[in-house]
Amino acid sequence: MISNCRLDDFAVVEITNELPFNRLGGVGSAIDSLISGFQTIGLPILWYLIDHHYQPFEIDQLLREYANVAVGSLEELEAIRAPIAHLHTYNHNPGILQALRGRRTVFTVHSLLRCEAESNGIDLGWAVQRQEQLIAACDEIVLVSNAELGHYRRLGYAALNPRVSVIHNGIRRRSSPLPRGATRTLGFCGRLVPRKRPEYVQWILREEGFEAYSSLIAGRGFSAYARDLMADQELGRRVRYLGWCGRERLEAFYAQIDLLAIPSAYEPFGMVALEAVARGIPVVCAPIDGLVEILGGDAVYAKDDSYDAFREAMQRWLRMEQSALDAMTQRAHRRFCERFTDVTVAGSYRALFEPIG
Repeated sequence: MISNCRLDDFAVVEITNELPFNRLGGVGSAIDSLISGFQTIGLPILWYLIDHHYQPFEIDQLLREYANVAVGSLEELEAIRAPIAHLHTYNHNPGILQALRGRRTVFTVHSLLRCEAESNGIDLGWAVQRQEQLIAACDEIVLVSNAELGHYRRLGYAALNPRVSVIHNGIRRRSSPLPRGATRTLGFCGRLVPRKRPEYVQWILREEGFEAYSSLIAGRGFSAYARDLMADQELGRRVRYLGWCGRERLEAFYAQIDLLAIPSAYEPFGMVALEAVARGIPVVCAPIDGLVEILGGDAVYAKDDSYDAFREAMQRWLRMEQSALDAMTQRAHRRFCERFTDVTVAGSYRALFEPIG
């Protein structure tokens, strides 16, 4: 094990496969807000990185940039005596429960893998089984939206573990956004997988009214599906792929777009929607899952997750007066500040940990 701190005197050990650097998905974004939120409220937390994808030079950087981090194995995890273990893992190592014996366990499920399999049209059988085993074995389950709680019950998971709470994700609070100039650039941010429908943000460029627009796509490709999205070479000069974006690159992405399109068929929470409204960027999306909980009535909603519905919503956005767009984004920003900051999220977890510990 390597660490940058003493390993005692922590109330909670947070177990994760990634930290907010070169992350694979949304878990790293959620961890970023928890780090800042827990620091603000003064809750002593140890971040334990396990079964990760980082190279040695990246581990060195993580240990320099983040406080109270340890990197180790399951066997070494047993030596850490924090009374509460909070799991964020998406790599569900079957030995983790043995390593955590004798302490209370909270498992935040950032995405229900059976829903991921359904919405992406893929077989995640072994991963689903491991996630279900972990759900059944932990003392408390946390889901990231009320919509996920609905899926949890639909899938019969309440029979696996009825001790379940909903705690939304959050991000650092930002000041009121300044007026933005038009860039004629449409944005998409997220993993390039089928259920997120990234191709819609390319196809819309062929529609009437969007002839002068381009698309900026920020996201990591996971499959041949992502590599095949540029088959229509006619659009190549108007579509730019940025790959994974974090920190300055992510800020630059949001600074260049007029709106964020989220044409997903399934979104457990929708961190990118929160990132957009925090910066005063309007969102076009289907009225699904966690997106509605974040955005309320302050988005341009498609009727469903089909391309026809997305196209109609985009055309409505195109026709909106700037004053109406500004009012919508201001309301969405206020909602973010009231409900979805890092400090709000950290406080909710502290309230959950106290009776457990």
